[in-house]
Amino acid sequence: MNKYNKNNVFNYPGGKRNSGMEDASNGRKGIAKELLSRVVNDARDYGCGTIQITASDMGVKLYTDFGFVHNGNFMQYKL
Repeated sequence: MNKYNKNNVFNYPGGKRNSGMEDASNGRKGIAKELLSRVVNDARDYGCGTIQITASDMGVKLYTDFGFVHNGNFMQYKL
C-alpha cells in the first residue's frame, strides 16, 4: 500500500495540484521529468489505472514526451 492517502495525495485534496511550475533557474535539468516519473510510479503502486491532468502550453511537450495523450480537455496516461 502506498503511503499517500487516496483523498489527500501530496497534501492536495483529491490529489489535484494547480501548478507544476518550477523555479526558472532549474530549467532543463530533468527535474520535472524526474518528479513526473515518481508521481506515475506512485500512482501505479497505489493501483491507479489512469492519470488525467491539465497542462499548460509549456507543459504539453513534457507530458507528450512521457507518453501522455490528449483526451478532450485533459492529457491522459494509462498505467
